[in-house]
Amino acid sequence: MSLWNKLFGRNKKNPDFEATSPYLPEKKNEIEIIFAEKFTKKGGKFIYSEDVKSTDEFFKLILEENRWSQQDILCFDPQLNQRFGLETLADHFNPQDFKVLLIGCEYLIANKGTVLICHHQLKDFKLESLPDFFIVYSGLDNFVNDVSEGMSNLKNKYADQLPTNITTLNVKNSKDENNFLSYGNSAKNLYLILQES
Repeated sequence: MSLWNKLFGRNKKNPDFEATSPYLPEKKNEIEIIFAEKFTKKGGKFIYSEDVKSTDEFFKLILEENRWSQQDILCFDPQLNQRFGLETLADHFNPQDFKVLLIGCEYLIANKGTVLICHHQLKDFKLESLPDFFIVYSGLDNFVNDVSEGMSNLKNKYADQLPTNITTLNVKNSKDENNFLSYGNSAKNLYLILQES
């Protein structure tokens, strides 16, 4: 055994010595894993889907779990309406007549486990006036590290006209509901369907 190994206790039985060294920086989780851990820890329901068929199955299961019909779903996005076979909204409607809002998102904020949205998803409605349940449909390209990165990307994405009604969706947590500091917080019950392709 060499002098180096004797001094520092490295031997052939531990080939991963470099990986466990206290002097190396900690390995960071991938951004998707960080988001999923924070989101689910808060009580969000994270559903990973490999393809369109799986997404359709998961969507049906969410509806069955909550005993929702397609008439219970509010959706402002014509592409999502078409994607999930929903009816287009009438000109006049009350958001409170619906049980769930189906939306896309701008970005998924990893360090907070929240969802960045704007008027493209909410129109001019305040979160408080919308249903308590949201189903968020997203792809893998929407992850950012933090709100600052999300806002920078938003400015680049909509360089001509920055969207209004920008906010982050927080997961409703029963622990927080009794917390005085969270009073007025417009958190929602969130399902996130993350589709790979």
